[in-house]
Amino acid sequence: MKSILVSSIEGYSGKSAVIIALGLILRERGFRVGYFKPFGVGITRIKDQLVDEDAYNTSIVLNTGDDIEDICPVKLDEPYIEFVSSADSKELKKLVLESYNRIAADKDIVLVEGAEDYNVGRALGLCDRDVSLALDLDVLMVVKYTDDFVLDRVLVAKELLGDRFKFVLFNQLAGYKTVYVRGIAERFLERNGMELLGTLPYDPLLAGLFVSEISNALGGEWLVKPAEDDIIEEFLIGAMSAPSALKYFRRVRQAALITGGDRADLQNLALETGNIKCILLTGHLEPPQMMLGKAEEKGVPVILVEDDTLATMEKIDERLGKARIRGDAKIRRIKELVELVVDLDRLAVK
Repeated sequence: MKSILVSSIEGYSGKSAVIIALGLILRERGFRVGYFKPFGVGITRIKDQLVDEDAYNTSIVLNTGDDIEDICPVKLDEPYIEFVSSADSKELKKLVLESYNRIAADKDIVLVEGAEDYNVGRALGLCDRDVSLALDLDVLMVVKYTDDFVLDRVLVAKELLGDRFKFVLFNQLAGYKTVYVRGIAERFLERNGMELLGTLPYDPLLAGLFVSEISNALGGEWLVKPAEDDIIEEFLIGAMSAPSALKYFRRVRQAALITGGDRADLQNLALETGNIKCILLTGHLEPPQMMLGKAEEKGVPVILVEDDTLATMEKIDERLGKARIRGDAKIRRIKELVELVVDLDRLAVK
């Protein structure tokens, strides 16, 4: 069995989610699974330690037992141009190889996560092509299906990665497009020396944001704290009359309402329907205490936000599509989807 590099043609394509699912599935099948991310760029501080956030999150879920410094040995902890100008490429490659060898020593397979996209790290000799060559890895490209032109971007990646680029897994396809894309893209990829491994559908649960993520992204103030950190799958802007809003409130599930703090009519209506799981009050306008009491009673969190409604929605739009896979519900869902669409035997995992 060979380890594999999971790459992407753009950021936030779902590499970490696919790795988590593959790792859990393979472990259930009795394999000793390792996880490795040679070059981390999303650096944050956790427990007084600088870590790549995706690498840290994935390592916690997979629980491989390896040191986080080995899991992600090279971290971009300063502006890239400064990092490139001061780094020793040979030393970085040596560090990557040593860390990988420690992780791979007692594993049956190591799932290696590429950088933000397959080109990132090229100035350091650490882009996905360099890593695949240095560690002798085949490449699985996770492709977020934003439009049909992704096929062109896949071909450009193939030119750089060469014969090591073996597999494509399309992600976030709208339901009606799944069969259509599979029928056409599979033949196209085969003609160009690649194999279509599967097509993952868009899933609102996986794309959804936890209430805590929403609050952090908006810099919000809790007026009513959540009893549970629910996942919000839809957002409604409350700018209409209450009678007009009712039909929308009844159609949604796991939704958040974004409205002004002075719209007590919409706030109370949202609490009555039961489908609104979070209320975001914009413009830093506090609602009546009676409404907060009802929200507390029903267990619906209320977040007070400084921005107006438009700016609030823009920040949420920016965060959507970048949601990380954490929490039992999301982990179960991505594992179920990958089990449905990915034939692991085609990855030489037998």
